[in-house]
Amino acid sequence: MRTNHLRALAKVLACLQGQRFAGAVIMRAEWSVCQAARGQQEPLQVLKDRHNLMAVCCRTEGEQLLVTMLLGHKPQQLAVDLSNVDKSDLTSQRSKWTRWAIPAAEVQAFTAAVGDGNDIHKGAVPVIPGLLLLEKLLGQRPADAGKVTLRFFHAAYAGDVFVDWSSGKLWQKARCTASFAWQ
Repeated sequence: MRTNHLRALAKVLACLQGQRFAGAVIMRAEWSVCQAARGQQEPLQVLKDRHNLMAVCCRTEGEQLLVTMLLGHKPQQLAVDLSNVDKSDLTSQRSKWTRWAIPAAEVQAFTAAVGDGNDIHKGAVPVIPGLLLLEKLLGQRPADAGKVTLRFFHAAYAGDVFVDWSSGKLWQKARCTASFAWQ
């Protein structure tokens, strides 16, 4: 498994703290290998900041992370219980899919490691950080891929996430939570 520096990039992104970022959700994340730029580049650049949308670029160790976030959402404490969900339809009919079991403890360990204090990642059934899902994808990165784009449609909660490698989709219950593409 090749080393990637996603957690270092996530730490740079976590520097964006405060009331404005409470409940912020990632809509799109793109990780890529980047060429070393001439001169000193800032580790965090805000590319766009308007209408509650913020696009930022984080760089470290020859890698970059482009993230588009939706700001201004109030964190919701949803009463989500995925423990009793019948997963047989996802596992038996789609045997080529991979199941990632992501417990709340793993979510908490990731957010603590990168300094992500967003309240949506707390509680008994927290929202899985998009960058944790991206980190898991990077752990399966094809040898010739220098870039992956991950687009989020719905929140994924601590529990089972299913990966359909053939279509590039992440599923939880019967809902597609994200799509991804390698380049």
